[in-house]
Amino acid sequence: MKRNFLAILLLLGTAALAQDTMVVTLNKPGFQPGDTLSFTAMYKPWQLSRRNATLNLWMEDVHHTAVWRLRYPMLAGEALGDLILPAHMPADVYALHFSLAYKDKQVKLTMMLPDRELLSQAITLNEQKEFAIRKVLFADRARVYFAPIRPNRENDLEVELDVSLDSAFVPVDETTLMVTVGQVEAGPVAKEYRFNRGLFTGEAEGTLQSVEVIGKKKTPLEKFEEIRVGPLFKTQDAYQFDGLGSQQFLGWINILEWLRGRVPGLRIEPAGTGMMNYTAQWQGSETFFFLNEMQVDAQTLAMVPTADIAMVKVMRPPFYGAYLGGAGGAVCVYTKDGGTLSVGPRHSFMVNGYTPETFLLPVRQEKP
Repeated sequence: MKRNFLAILLLLGTAALAQDTMVVTLNKPGFQPGDTLSFTAMYKPWQLSRRNATLNLWMEDVHHTAVWRLRYPMLAGEALGDLILPAHMPADVYALHFSLAYKDKQVKLTMMLPDRELLSQAITLNEQKEFAIRKVLFADRARVYFAPIRPNRENDLEVELDVSLDSAFVPVDETTLMVTVGQVEAGPVAKEYRFNRGLFTGEAEGTLQSVEVIGKKKTPLEKFEEIRVGPLFKTQDAYQFDGLGSQQFLGWINILEWLRGRVPGLRIEPAGTGMMNYTAQWQGSETFFFLNEMQVDAQTLAMVPTADIAMVKVMRPPFYGAYLGGAGGAVCVYTKDGGTLSVGPRHSFMVNGYTPETFLLPVRQEKP
């Protein structure tokens, strides 16, 4: 029987032996579906420092049909993580692109962590009414609250939050590893592969050759989607609801109430005592929410007037456009003006953290 193996091609060029190059090592020489892929990334110049940074791991198959965006904290020059490859992981060649990023700016957060631990402190504003809080490292997502020092009946604070983890960055160092999963030869397909950052940042639509299509006149919704929908959200594996050519959303208290029971497998339920709080799950995993392709919490979507909604797309799981892989799919609401709406004071936010150190890689299971 032919032995399964892992082909690793380190694409570093002539600078591969330089002492200031990031070095990434994997846990073993071969992987099969169901295995755990463990990595350790070392950046020698920072090993004796107190500097912390972000290690972005962008993973995709060499055919650009599935992508994952993960990120890990690099502390004292070291980052590590475990990716659990599901049993139905397709046999293929995969590219793991590691990019080390560093930003000097710090963002202040007062938050409730996923384990319900609450970090709280008083914040002093400067003359420009700006503030900053030291960096806080956490996995998954956390909710951030802002409230007046002196309680009042209405929290009318209007906060604009800038989180450096979701901001643009300049890579300090980059490394790409090619791996095989299952019984597949790396062969020429790995040599022909080229990393395309735009596929992960929404700046490119793929590598397919352009074709000329002659068809019927586009509907208002098709024109809207062509202009407003980014590459990661242009999946055909989605439920789509039209708010331009119909008035089906009108009369509902919010779009999440309208969605309840309309998508098989998607469970949307009220949470807590607030009228605008909801939870959503699909296939046992949390469903992510987006407003005009910006990740938000359920409360934000619930506050969008239904008359202002042009389109709703519900992406089946997993949705690769979300950090942490979107194992529970995603709900994306598009407004008619294409921009985020001012729906009242903003004083509560859901903030993305790092990928958990041990993480089950979300992979779409093909139907038999």
